[in-house]
Amino acid sequence: RAPSMPGKVALLLVVLGFAAAHARATPSRKIYAAGSGLDMLSLPETVAEIMALSGKPNPRVLYLGTATYDKPEPQETQTSSFIQAGCSVSALKVAVAAPSEEEMRSAFATADIVLVSGGNTLFARDRWTKLGIDAMMKDAMANGTVLCGGSAGGIVWFDGGHSDSMEVASYKNPPGPFLNPAMTPEEMSAWAYIRVPGLSVVPGLFCPHYDVTESNRVLRSADFTSLLRRHSGECGIGVDNWGALLIDGDNFTVISREGKPGSVDAHGRFTPNNTLGRPGAWRLEIDPASGELQRSLVPLSGGKVFELMKPARYIVPSNMLGVARAQNPDDGVPPTSDDELRGTAFEGWVKRTANRFGN
Repeated sequence: RAPSMPGKVALLLVVLGFAAAHARATPSRKIYAAGSGLDMLSLPETVAEIMALSGKPNPRVLYLGTATYDKPEPQETQTSSFIQAGCSVSALKVAVAAPSEEEMRSAFATADIVLVSGGNTLFARDRWTKLGIDAMMKDAMANGTVLCGGSAGGIVWFDGGHSDSMEVASYKNPPGPFLNPAMTPEEMSAWAYIRVPGLSVVPGLFCPHYDVTESNRVLRSADFTSLLRRHSGECGIGVDNWGALLIDGDNFTVISREGKPGSVDAHGRFTPNNTLGRPGAWRLEIDPASGELQRSLVPLSGGKVFELMKPARYIVPSNMLGVARAQNPDDGVPPTSDDELRGTAFEGWVKRTANRFGN
């Protein structure tokens, strides 16, 4: 006997509810997006959290140092803690040339953890999409591989992020093809943050180092608000330098390193002076009616990802992407070596990258 009309309606509602829940649920999605690269990822507790997320006692780590142009120093500093914890580490080097597609697919197929370095987010993301690595990463995630990283290695998992990819010293061969090679330190520091696209594994915009002032002397939290006003169709999450967002399926938790500085004061309010607070994460959105910033503290206990980061109402790419790409081209030229940079105005970036990893 066919169900009655009310029965059909009830059945339809159940089916639609199940479909909606299934669309939101992504049980294979495992992401660790930290507010900094080496700072967070060098800590034993961070490595332990990422290893636990993989479910393997001695996971295999695939390192992608594309954002630092596959230089050996950043690789060594960012993978050493994983090696000490018992992980086996291999590197997929694609910044200048790339292995065959078969070799790249094999590298992702055997990885339990994909670790992405900090560095120049835009260069890395563009290079991956050109080579099809973006699809390989998503296939690996669907098979249970953990996707992790800090700074640029956090931005890439989102629709986009607040990035210093126009910092001259972060270019593969600074100062690039158009700028004066005799730039003064003051001129080098006159760069602006931009919205860079990510791989859209998670909706929204990610701002790492949310509580930090960078070499352009601009506090990231203040500039992220300005960026959201220019890209008001998207919501954002700001993660402090010593914090992280851990995603397991459709659930998330916030990591806050005890004893470290951050933007959350003793009353749970935002403070621009990170010496007065602990690390945390903030959800940010520009109210479409009033144009005012809405900033709320993300609870450490976490919740559902689809409630935290909603799909964009619309996305407006940055009008500076063309300029950024032209100044740091994917031209097949090997990166300037650290030895060549020593004694130049760009030597400081080598040291800073090794100790913080940009984005």
